[in-house]
Amino acid sequence: MPVKSAVRVLDILEAVAAGHVSFSQLMHTLGIPRSSLFHLLGTLMARGYLEQDAATAAYRLGPHLAQLARQRPVPGLLERVRPVLQRLSAEINETTGFYVREGDHVVAIATQTGGQALTYTMRVSEKAPLYAVSSGKIVLSLMDDAEIRAYLARTRFESFTPHTLSSAKPLWEEIRIARRDGFAYAREEFTIGIIGIAIAVMAPEGLLGMLNLAVPSARFTRANAALFRQKLRQAAAELAAA
Repeated sequence: MPVKSAVRVLDILEAVAAGHVSFSQLMHTLGIPRSSLFHLLGTLMARGYLEQDAATAAYRLGPHLAQLARQRPVPGLLERVRPVLQRLSAEINETTGFYVREGDHVVAIATQTGGQALTYTMRVSEKAPLYAVSSGKIVLSLMDDAEIRAYLARTRFESFTPHTLSSAKPLWEEIRIARRDGFAYAREEFTIGIIGIAIAVMAPEGLLGMLNLAVPSARFTRANAALFRQKLRQAAAELAAA
């Protein structure tokens, strides 16, 4: 059963937020008796939930409401990523993942397996060098040339498959394409039979991570690739906005 005084306090805050700012407006709008309204407003101002303009006597929301809002727990990155991956996998019926940079590697922090009979399962915490996977190439594409040269100077190219890039020259070409198109690819370079495609998820403070698809080579057609890019772009924009 609602408590009358609590309901009145909430009604006052909502009314002030809606622009009913004078004492008479509040009394008329809310139907609260004058004496009760006077005491409720006084309490709310004393606690910082309302303020009163000294010149006009108008009420406005006080700073303590903003302070409470700032204390509200913000959903973590994983909480935001998981439903996006689930929706993306459902739309394209392929395996999706979200990677973050860890030094000269990327690591999967969330994955969602597609529903096809032939599929690839990304493992959470799976780590890969930047040069060998699509998410890593996106990271490289966002570095400046001096950073890339420093990375190459300390990197030994390890062959994970016969298709793994083995030198700087083809990697520079992949970086150039990723910078131009906003997407990077790994064509059976880390896992035989699997093509990866990735896009960066950017926030005002910088790179949040990379959205990635892992698709069996047999299903990676030109038409599918266009759809994959479209869906990845939409999902990345959704995460960036969140």
